[in-house]
Amino acid sequence: MAAVAPGMNGSALARASNGRRKAFRQDNVADGDTEALLPGGSAQSIHVDAVPALPIAAVLFQALNGAGLKYGVVQDLAYLQDAFAGRDDLDLLLDKRDYPAFCSIVNGLQGRRGVSLSCYDNVCAGREDWFVPDFSTGRYLHLDVHIGVRVGREFRKRYAAFDYAAIERWGAIHVDGAAVPVVSPEDELRLTIARFAFRGWTLPWQRWVTMHHHWRDPFAQLPFAPGEQGLHVVEFAFGGRRTVSCRFRQSGNDLVVHRADLARLRRSIRDMCGFADRHAITDAAVHLARKASYLALRLLQRLLPGRLPPKRRPAAGGFLVAVIGPDGVGKSTQVDRLTRTFRWKFGCAQAYAGIGDGSGWWLRKALQKVLFPHRHRLKSLAQSGGNDTVRGTWAKGSIAATGLALWAILIAFERYAAVKRAHRMAARGLIVICDRWPQAQQRGYLDGPTIPPHLFSIRGLSALARIEQKLFQKMEACRPHLTLHLVCDFAVSEMRKPGEIRKEAFDARLSLMAELRAKDEEIRTVDAGASVETVNRQLFRHIWLSL
Repeated sequence: MAAVAPGMNGSALARASNGRRKAFRQDNVADGDTEALLPGGSAQSIHVDAVPALPIAAVLFQALNGAGLKYGVVQDLAYLQDAFAGRDDLDLLLDKRDYPAFCSIVNGLQGRRGVSLSCYDNVCAGREDWFVPDFSTGRYLHLDVHIGVRVGREFRKRYAAFDYAAIERWGAIHVDGAAVPVVSPEDELRLTIARFAFRGWTLPWQRWVTMHHHWRDPFAQLPFAPGEQGLHVVEFAFGGRRTVSCRFRQSGNDLVVHRADLARLRRSIRDMCGFADRHAITDAAVHLARKASYLALRLLQRLLPGRLPPKRRPAAGGFLVAVIGPDGVGKSTQVDRLTRTFRWKFGCAQAYAGIGDGSGWWLRKALQKVLFPHRHRLKSLAQSGGNDTVRGTWAKGSIAATGLALWAILIAFERYAAVKRAHRMAARGLIVICDRWPQAQQRGYLDGPTIPPHLFSIRGLSALARIEQKLFQKMEACRPHLTLHLVCDFAVSEMRKPGEIRKEAFDARLSLMAELRAKDEEIRTVDAGASVETVNRQLFRHIWLSL
């Protein structure tokens, strides 16, 4: 690619990103750390230490630099601080010959690759999503890895216009002592204009195409030298062919680009990639079809959450996690935090297999609200077995026992439906984090069967007890991919939820959890007595290593 025409001020183009991000605030860069882009191709050096980066960022880029990989950041330079902090994407352009070494390094850091649905705009050859975890913070970096920068319509990026060798000059950003190559302002401007050439449009009789706000903002700070009438020129040269010039100027509050120049730029890119102009019709048709599918899926995902494949999922497929523990250990809090963490970039859903304050059938929740104040009396009647001396008659005891059995069947069916729904969502590619999980080993504890054993001998109720037992056996066969047990002392539970559970019941649940771990060595244990952040980081580590 040729240099920018003499009318361009290179240092003023530092904000020329793709326009989807907000401007880089000057006060976010430490005083004295910014050096101007020097003439003759010397590197630009910027220290981005004001906003703390994830520790894994420095480790990753030191490993890439140590292996001598050819790579660099080519997009969204105005938002790099959030990207290094794990709050935004980081677009990397990688030399194709270094791709195997890159995969080896990222895999060594427990990185995971993401897979997107084919109808989405970012699905194209030579582009992959990689995620590198930082276990010390319970977060992860998102790397958009490009073997070549592709341009085209929003949902049809078919033209590999720029590779690593096409970038004439690289700068450098220092993050926690690691130097990260970044594209020079001039090259970034060319990439931005090449992308806009396939997306901007105007009426056929108009000569200038107006850049919308998300494309115009990066050019807002360009200086206009006196006597040039606000006209600027950017030149492209692909593979030694003739140079293509692209003119743009300020028109009032708008930035406009010459339509004929954009058309010549599109033809040159298509010709370089081996396509003729007639393929433009195919591009438009495919773009419209994919965009319609995208919008339809987004609408259906809002209307029917969890019933459609997610936009992005781990390459190994969906994953189902169950978080189990007694009351007061922080299950719901951790499930909420983990869901927010993974939902940032993956399709992630939250499930609930209990009968507390979580989601559930409206019929069960309505009955529970009505019967909850009388639960102790009803249980006492059911356990009396017709003894007239215990606040009731034999008829009342039989009715209470029947109601208790029917209530248990209702809960069993609800839990069975929740278990099957969680597995269906995981099969569609979602990461499902479930609060609680049924067990069939012991009655009355940890979301297990609830029909008391003495009701098995009552005619009619024994059939209901067998139905409940069969449902829990089916649920036991539908195990989650990963089970996490939260354990702590009773004092921690009492401090977090005073009076929620008695010590005897708390110890009984811990004992049952120990029996479950003895039967299944794959169950992981996390000390819930630590701080919320520490527990969250441990849970995040167990889940990530199992993806």
